[in-house]
Amino acid sequence: MLGNEFCERFSFYGMKAILTIYFIYEHGYSDSFATFVYHAFTCIAYLTPLAGSILADSYLGRFKVILYGSSIYVLGHMLLSFGAVPTLDIAVRTLFDFGGLFVIAVGTGSIKPCVSAFAADQFSENESDLRAQFFSFFYFAINAGSLFAILLTPILRGRVSCFGSLYCFPLAFGVPGVLMIIALLFFLSGWKMYKKHPPSHENIASEVVGCIGLASARTLFRRSTKPVSHWLDRAAPEHSSEMIEAVRSLINVAAIFGPLVFFWALFDQQGSTWILQARRLDGRIGWINALPEQINILNPLIVIIMVPVFEGIVYPFVRKLCNVTPLRKMSVGGLLAATSFIMAGLLQLEVNKTMEPPPATGRVYVQRIGNISQTYPLLRVGDSTPIIGDLPTGRTEVDAGMYNIEEGSELHTLNLTVPGKGYVIELHESDNSSLRISSFMYAIEKTGNGGSRLYFIVPQGDAGRVFVVNYKNQIVASQDLKSGNFMDIRPAFFDNGEYTLYYGMGCEGTSCPNNIKFTVRPNTVSILWVVPQFIVITLGEVLLSGLEFAYSQSAPSMKSFLQVSQ
Repeated sequence: MLGNEFCERFSFYGMKAILTIYFIYEHGYSDSFATFVYHAFTCIAYLTPLAGSILADSYLGRFKVILYGSSIYVLGHMLLSFGAVPTLDIAVRTLFDFGGLFVIAVGTGSIKPCVSAFAADQFSENESDLRAQFFSFFYFAINAGSLFAILLTPILRGRVSCFGSLYCFPLAFGVPGVLMIIALLFFLSGWKMYKKHPPSHENIASEVVGCIGLASARTLFRRSTKPVSHWLDRAAPEHSSEMIEAVRSLINVAAIFGPLVFFWALFDQQGSTWILQARRLDGRIGWINALPEQINILNPLIVIIMVPVFEGIVYPFVRKLCNVTPLRKMSVGGLLAATSFIMAGLLQLEVNKTMEPPPATGRVYVQRIGNISQTYPLLRVGDSTPIIGDLPTGRTEVDAGMYNIEEGSELHTLNLTVPGKGYVIELHESDNSSLRISSFMYAIEKTGNGGSRLYFIVPQGDAGRVFVVNYKNQIVASQDLKSGNFMDIRPAFFDNGEYTLYYGMGCEGTSCPNNIKFTVRPNTVSILWVVPQFIVITLGEVLLSGLEFAYSQSAPSMKSFLQVSQ
């Protein structure tokens, strides 16, 4: 069961780690819409456990639900992997992607409430200590699978190219699918050794709703003079005393788990908003370049370290001072989660200082560069009055529109008509002292792939090709040498950040003059600043885990049903 959980969690978290980035890079979705899709998938994946728990407790039993759900899970991964192939039509890809995500959500949701309960079924009631220890190792297996998934899947996505694309999402989605097949094989390997408790063959959901509804109606509208120890007892004799007691345990434990809804809503932002925050951080750590998705490796890594520490050192020490109860651990964990988001907000304030502010509505940025120090007036087409007087070097903000630069009796027309964009204008003096003007539009937004975008400005008539070579003397990018052309330089995992440009006709090495200017400010806040907030929220997660508490406090017929509340 531990091997099954390790592989299944690798499958789920590996796919989920790159999901937000996938929709931004491959489908061109905005940050907000990609986040919406990510959380819509997560929402379905966390709602379907309700159906899985009902099937397990009332109809099929936990073993069959896990078996059938895992098979559906594998199908979903296959669909998602095919949908990631960039050569397919975008409509086909969208169908495969969203269909695969829905199937995965159904598969993972159906088995989620059953695996931990089925594993705990293998222990007898007088083996509560072993069961508690198992849940610690079970949680360890979850995070070990998550750790390796978040470490390896982004590498397969970002450091491997396939199908003519800079990235290899089919491989990054395919490997988690293979791990899900291995998880299914692990589960089947213990077929003959499992204790398979039969389902109750009762509709637990309708029984619960009916019991609560009847007791509530009799309490509100037909108050009985007969004293009862609990308001649910008024559902008798239509409902048995065993069912009433089971519903009572469900209500008590579910009420305690209510605050966990807020915790997990915050916790799941690590896969969306925290990754988007990491895209705006400097991923260089010495010679290592971390990908944005890889920041989530901190969560399982800290869990793997802290679970043994808490079980072997912290809890035994605290027990000498006070009783360590699940409720006390969950309370402290909730406070830590809130603290982590305060820390994330403070970090974002620093990140915002490095972001490029957009021009005002209806306006554009103009960046003047070149080898001419003389100033020229910028005139709107059809108007002889200069807009900003002489066009200065550096960045200027003007209204979007058509403009002229006046040089004596000649007018050079500039198309600056797209609001919210930036334009580079190069004023170059040729050998015969005539003025040459070239311009192009550039994106103010930073690249989302963690690379550096290099635009070229060359005198008219120049040709050839430019090559970017890293410290290993390997060509990492190339492009035609033409004003306005650009290329994204994607850093390798190990990279010292030093590159050599070979370009032009008749130029060798760096013998030709060149000048680099920044049009968009680089990321300067180190990605290491996310570590404190990850430590704090992960400590909260360790304390908030309530698997053992839910299993021990629930009635036998609702073991799976109670796991849904988590």
